[in-house]
Amino acid sequence: MPEIATVRVRQDWLEKMLKTHRTMTSFAEKLGIEKSTVSRQASGKSEASPRFIGAVMTKFAIDFDDAFDVTIEEVAQRRARIVTRPTGKRVIEAQEPAA
Repeated sequence: MPEIATVRVRQDWLEKMLKTHRTMTSFAEKLGIEKSTVSRQASGKSEASPRFIGAVMTKFAIDFDDAFDVTIEEVAQRRARIVTRPTGKRVIEAQEPAA
């Protein structure tokens, strides 16, 4: 089965933010996004969209790696829809070639 790299929010970071903001609604308001988007991130059902990543990176002074993971997921195509399934693999940063 083919695999792709995708971005997922780090659950430990998200749980910390939800505790800090007390509700998904207040956290979503802070980010300027819908509560349903935060809910999908919290459940792990959705990969992080560019809009979600952008909201996090502009509203919080945080490094990308502290809030997000790049993971490898298996891809299956069902009819006209592509379905991803997490493999549990993390992408390791590419090493700089020796000069």
